[in-house]
Amino acid sequence: MVFNRFRSLLVVLPLALSAFAQVATNNVYIISNAETPALDLPGLTTVGRYRAYECLPALLAPLDIGLVISCPYDPESRLCLSTNSTAAPIATSLGLTVNTTCGADEDSEDDCVGDLIKSFKLTSTQAILVVWDISAIEDLFENLDINDDFGDDEDEDDDEDEYEDEFDDDNRESHHDLIITVVGHHITSMASQNCPGTDQQAPGTFRRSLKKRSLMKQKKRQINSHRFMSRIAKRHY
Repeated sequence: MVFNRFRSLLVVLPLALSAFAQVATNNVYIISNAETPALDLPGLTTVGRYRAYECLPALLAPLDIGLVISCPYDPESRLCLSTNSTAAPIATSLGLTVNTTCGADEDSEDDCVGDLIKSFKLTSTQAILVVWDISAIEDLFENLDINDDFGDDEDEDDDEDEYEDEFDDDNRESHHDLIITVVGHHITSMASQNCPGTDQQAPGTFRRSLKKRSLMKQKKRQINSHRFMSRIAKRHY
């Protein structure tokens, strides 16, 4: 009888811990990489470095962050080329290391970031920071099952060629300055990071590479993510 009770506990305990993780109210803060050079070059621009090394550490210091998640660079898709350049100085200022076990490429597990967050919630009430490639933010939201709750734009059904023209426009706005707060599966707030002089796209950043895009699917993914961030930003500004 004692053995049967013990066995029952072994079954019930993981279920109880999983349920606790589901209802835990840790804040999850999501930001994109800071501004990057043109032509798909690695690293950050001068403005991007200011954002990553000075503005964001000061902004995030009071938020009781206990875990920083970012994606590693994937040479094939070129995703996450500059996310760690953004995440590393923030983590260092918080006395943490960056967890880069979850990729943003198509071969990565969709549940990886969500599982990391759930695991952390089991033992901590601290907040979590996710620094992700701006071209893969939409996929991240889908994988985390985050409710957008912002509605669709009127031009949602426009043809793909129009989106590609928008993507090629050197003057389009890339919203590197947003910080999005998520609790559970819901966005609870959006705000500008309010870094002086960096809340708009830095000159020369995120222009189309001179190299030919190898995969149309990758390009469409980037277009959709930029549109996703722009749609969210419109609700804030």
